[in-house]
Amino acid sequence: MKEKFKKITFSIFTFVFFICSTLIIFHTEKSYASEGADSLLIKKISKSYTKKFCNSIGFGLSKESAMNFSIKENNQVFNKRKEFNYVNKELLAEEIAIEVIENCGYPINLSGEKGIEDFKSYYLLKDQEFFGKK
Repeated sequence: MKEKFKKITFSIFTFVFFICSTLIIFHTEKSYASEGADSLLIKKISKSYTKKFCNSIGFGLSKESAMNFSIKENNQVFNKRKEFNYVNKELLAEEIAIEVIENCGYPINLSGEKGIEDFKSYYLLKDQEFFGKK
């Protein structure tokens, strides 16, 4: 009976030690925090861009003019944040494309998955042109 108790106690101790050492080694809280902060910033940038873009379209600007204006304005607003330079451009473009198509895709004749992909590609091209000139 004592031998069985020792074995169970040793097994529990080993399990707890393994879990604790894994959490210490891999720093899971940092990866979750940075992932959450990054997605939160992407959402914030995307909403800001979409609002500017859709308002510009509503005022009668062309798709290209609205995009250039929105990229420049968003850059001025978010450039002060150091995380802005490290945002995943693909994820940002995807989020922006989804929001733009949902909010004002009809006036620019884009809808559905194809519209999202088209806008995403166009956004990445314009973003590259804008940041390539700087």
